Amino acid sequence: MKKIQTRMILFFTLILLTFSIIFIYMISSVIEEQSIEQQEEALITQLLTLESQLDNLDPSIEESDTLISQLASAAQVIDERITLIDLTGDVLYDSHAQAENLENHLERPEIEQIVGGAEVGTYHRRSVSTDETLYYSAAPIETADETVIGYIRLSRNAEEMVGVTDDLMTALILFLTLSILIAVLFIRYWARKITQPIENIKNIANILSFQDYSVRYHPGSYKEIDELGSSINDLAVNLNGQMSEIQEKEHKLIELVNHLVIGVMLVEKDKSINMVNPVMNELLGEDLNSKRGKSFYESLHSSELIAIIEKAYSTQRVQNKEIQIYYPEEKIMDVHVVPILNTSLETLNFIVLLYDITEIRRLEKVRTDFVANVSHELRTPITALKGFSETLLDGAMHDEEVLVEFLEIINNEAGRLDAMVNDILQLSKLEQRQVSGVKDKIIVNDTVHDVLRILSQKISLKDIHVTIKSKKDVEIEINPDHLKQIIINLVSNAVAYTPEKGKVSIEVGTSGNELKLTISDTGIGIPDDQLNRIFERFYRVDKGRSRNVGGTGLGLSIVKWLVENNEGRIEVESEIDQGTSFTVWLPLSAPDKIVNENNT
Repeated sequence: MKKIQTRMILFFTLILLTFSIIFIYMISSVIEEQSIEQQEEALITQLLTLESQLDNLDPSIEESDTLISQLASAAQVIDERITLIDLTGDVLYDSHAQAENLENHLERPEIEQIVGGAEVGTYHRRSVSTDETLYYSAAPIETADETVIGYIRLSRNAEEMVGVTDDLMTALILFLTLSILIAVLFIRYWARKITQPIENIKNIANILSFQDYSVRYHPGSYKEIDELGSSINDLAVNLNGQMSEIQEKEHKLIELVNHLVIGVMLVEKDKSINMVNPVMNELLGEDLNSKRGKSFYESLHSSELIAIIEKAYSTQRVQNKEIQIYYPEEKIMDVHVVPILNTSLETLNFIVLLYDITEIRRLEKVRTDFVANVSHELRTPITALKGFSETLLDGAMHDEEVLVEFLEIINNEAGRLDAMVNDILQLSKLEQRQVSGVKDKIIVNDTVHDVLRILSQKISLKDIHVTIKSKKDVEIEINPDHLKQIIINLVSNAVAYTPEKGKVSIEVGTSGNELKLTISDTGIGIPDDQLNRIFERFYRVDKGRSRNVGGTGLGLSIVKWLVENNEGRIEVESEIDQGTSFTVWLPLSAPDKIVNENNT
């Protein structure tokens, strides 16, 4: 802005100087011209006055001493140069030079004008004798009878004639100079009053460009500039509001992306990674945030994932594929690579979406296996029922011993089928949250004794010795049916897989704020390589023996579901032919997860 201010001052100063010079030149010319005219008129008047005062003239001007004497007297009174010239042009008298040294003046313009009939002849030129520019005024000298006997001429120095204008011009120049100085000061003030606010507006605009919207313009200049400043203030307010809104939306978007259950990665057009959410880092097992700005070729370890992204780059189309990754663990991923286009349908960047479908595929397999297992498990009792009933209908029912034997087998298979269906329905209800979630405070020992009474016949048939080791009055807040089903299934399994006259122990205690329930037996045990599968549906360590003891293969699945959905955990330890020990931990105070689940 200083350049504009300087230019404004120089421009207006130059204009003022130009007009001042032109004005001075015109005024000086007019004044000089008028002064010269006035001086010429005064010179002529003085010449005519001098001429009229000449008297007693002799007919011969060359011998008129009186005339010369009068002119000499007049020369002492006036400053003008007086020259007396005869009719032949010779100089008879000159007040500023020796007459004999002067050349003939007959051809001088002012004399020629008189000879030509003019009353007064005037002219100006540089004098040869005095080397000065002189104004000349000449008139004829006449006798009483109007006979011209010679010429009288007055001359005045030109510098003396224009000298009267010097003071006036000096005063005028001083006035104009002072006016220019005052005008320059005013222009400077005016320029600063214009440029300073504009400079402030420029600085505010620069600050706004750095996203600092707190600056404001303060009025103090001309109305138009203040209005511009007010517009800048409105712009700052609007930008501040828009930036706050953008930041809020950006924050919401970041929070949304960071809390998505799918991995999100933004890859720029130059194939560099721009943004990664935490789930993407978790799924890929590495911190991709530290690799922002690097190519996805360098950052990703899955060749299949890299190939899908590269295909999206080459085709500029959405890519979707299910891939399998092996680092940091084996997972199945559903990958989407989506190109982001601008309004001109040009690709700006790509979004890579990664969704872990490992559990979905596992559940699909579990569901498929469940259907297959259910079909297989149901086929045996149904085949038995059908086969023995057909045998009876074919005539075996007339043999009383065979009839009784077959009916007992049919009854056992029907009971086993009923138990299996009940377990399937129970597990289905548990998974669909259709069981009651009402919780009460109950004494664990009371539930243990209730279970032993229910299983007393089964225990007695195998002469199993059951021992209970328990703290008195251990209280837990839980759904009573849940706890009873857990204990029934574990004790029933312990009794079923323990040989006759074996031992089963039940230990009830606490560990911190948890119930610790341990049920051990001296049964057949479980191989180490099968411990992690015993909670699967229909899984049996010894399938033939499991059927013989009446197991459905769903009891431990029900136990695990009940324990985990009551915020607990279950562990198992076993040795072949040495027995098995199941330990259940459940919180003593009620977790909120299952409360009123049947109302949701």
